[in-house]
Amino acid sequence: MKVPPLATLLSAFFLRYLAVERGVSPHTSTSYRDAIKLLLRFSATWCKRSVDQLVIEDLNAPVVLEFLSHLETSRTNTVRTRNARLAAVQTFFRYIAGQQPSLAALCSPVLAIPAKKALHPVLGYLSEQELGHLLAQVDRTARHGERDYVLLSVLYDTGGRIQELLDLKPCDFHLDAPPFVRLRGKGRRERLCPLLPQSAQLVRKFLATNGRRIDDQEPLFQNGRGMRLGRHGARYILLKYLRQAASSMPSLGRPAISPHTLRHTKGMHLLQSGVPLVMVKDFLGHVDMKSTDVYVQADLDMKRKALESATGPQPTQPADALPSGLIEWLESL
Repeated sequence: MKVPPLATLLSAFFLRYLAVERGVSPHTSTSYRDAIKLLLRFSATWCKRSVDQLVIEDLNAPVVLEFLSHLETSRTNTVRTRNARLAAVQTFFRYIAGQQPSLAALCSPVLAIPAKKALHPVLGYLSEQELGHLLAQVDRTARHGERDYVLLSVLYDTGGRIQELLDLKPCDFHLDAPPFVRLRGKGRRERLCPLLPQSAQLVRKFLATNGRRIDDQEPLFQNGRGMRLGRHGARYILLKYLRQAASSMPSLGRPAISPHTLRHTKGMHLLQSGVPLVMVKDFLGHVDMKSTDVYVQADLDMKRKALESATGPQPTQPADALPSGLIEWLESL
């Protein structure tokens, strides 16, 4: 059986397998696209030919291993990013192995490449005092101040992933008592997330101020051009207020605080308030308990209280369609 050109395999993988047969989200498809783009460009350099001259046999296991090394050394990617790129590449080769049995010998060594063990950093979250101080930095009278305040408040209140918040439309909210919002998470899973009354009032006021209806189907959070606010824009907003807050509360100047930190913060605050772990799992939209167990492991205050309640000496409390080129086609997805 004649092996189809690489371009044909890629088009079938993205347009039929991922989009139709598996029905993956646009974000997953974009992540796979980026991984394949990087692999194609690296392989073209490695084989000393253009991307459009590559054949599937050029993407063998030794080249993939060199590509993974290149990600960590030249691109300074983390092990977690390296593993994510590998997972995307292996999904492509798993698809090829199923469609083209004659290529099984090529695919098997690639599929056998193991993921690297990654160091799991300590879960970061904000205390109630830090969260309050961060929100206090927002000048709600400024041009985009109310938008920023609503974004940060609802991000914390829902414990949502940042993309879940940026995908929200006014029609996703139910603001009458009891208020809730519909979030669409990983794997196209939906969940209903309760809102605090004050958060519902914030959203209601924000919509009224901007002349928007509750059945509006345009993105709730928009940039200065009236387009959907992006992930980089949301991160910029958070970092702007973190810099302001750090001048009077230095603990907020620590590295690695991101929009996802507010999700971790909500999970930790729920756990510290006595909410059962299984309910925290459902609130955050985790698929299984393994993802939620990290909150128990990370709570130093709960560990201190457990030690203090034990018998024995008491510890001292510490202080607080294909175009001409493959790359162009992938860019168009």
